[in-house]
Amino acid sequence: MRPPRYRFPDEVRNTTRAMASRMVEEGSVVATDDELEGWIAERPEYREPLERGGYGEKFGADDLLPLLHVFVGAAGGAPPRPAGEAPANASRGRWITVAVVVAALAILLLLLLSNGALGT
Repeated sequence: MRPPRYRFPDEVRNTTRAMASRMVEEGSVVATDDELEGWIAERPEYREPLERGGYGEKFGADDLLPLLHVFVGAAGGAPPRPAGEAPANASRGRWITVAVVVAALAILLLLLLSNGALGT
């Protein structure tokens, strides 16, 4: 997630904070610029204060999304992962699986060697 490149007016920040709280309460946090644009378009109670603050002229959904995700975290939610991105612990799980397989093969090899099954 990139940092915001626009300094938002207080009205926009307050509206975005309210949007984030609502998304967290509803359990449906937007993940993309397009989803955010659609979400705002359907809710005039949020769209109007954003437009007064410059939404659509000075900044767009791509600028607002990082700020929204910061406020989602502050509201107790977790910003959604982009599509195709693995959870943070998925890499750790793969390493554990590899370690278990290597250990099992090493034990099997030791058993075969101790029984003379691989005799010379």
